[in-house]
Amino acid sequence: MFVVRRMRKQVVTINPSASLFEAREKMRGNDVHQLPVTGEDGRLVGILSNRDIRQEDKLLKSTAVEKVMTRKVIAATLTDTLEDAIVLLHDFRINALPVVDDQGKVAGIITRTDALKAFIEALGVGEISSRLEVVVPDRPGGLAAIVTIIKSFNVNIASLVTTGHSEEGKRAIFIRVATMNVLPLKQAIREAGFEILDPSCFHL
Repeated sequence: MFVVRRMRKQVVTINPSASLFEAREKMRGNDVHQLPVTGEDGRLVGILSNRDIRQEDKLLKSTAVEKVMTRKVIAATLTDTLEDAIVLLHDFRINALPVVDDQGKVAGIITRTDALKAFIEALGVGEISSRLEVVVPDRPGGLAAIVTIIKSFNVNIASLVTTGHSEEGKRAIFIRVATMNVLPLKQAIREAGFEILDPSCFHL
């Protein structure tokens, strides 16, 4: 999944010479918390957050955006993946990423909320489904075996994610299957020799 498919293309921007008062009114009027700052050519030159605006109205009207904006902007590109965007949002502890084209012009913006919503959709959360957590040996063929078992029940897989496991040489597979009747699936997977993780197995 790419950023370009999830970003907001109607971006509210502001000129660096505009006043902080104008910026605050734009944020309030458009219900946004960050404004990409763009030059006359549309190129990204900074970003302004509502946290940057803390002055009295009189000072806001006389202070230009460029005086307080962040000039070293963390931005995504049109070819970045959603995973790239999530890593940037997390690592730099920011709430929004302007998305720029190959000329540095603002093409969109993606927020933490946008990224989280896309991630939830990718996981199939919200659909009629059940979740399985299966531990498999960390070698070729483990995942295929689980998929084959699920296929034998004529059940669709809504989403699938694999991660490392606490035990060396094993991986955990998180599968969302399009059925609520998951007990026969669990039984078949266990009978095939695989471990199914269950919240009741963990104790504080």
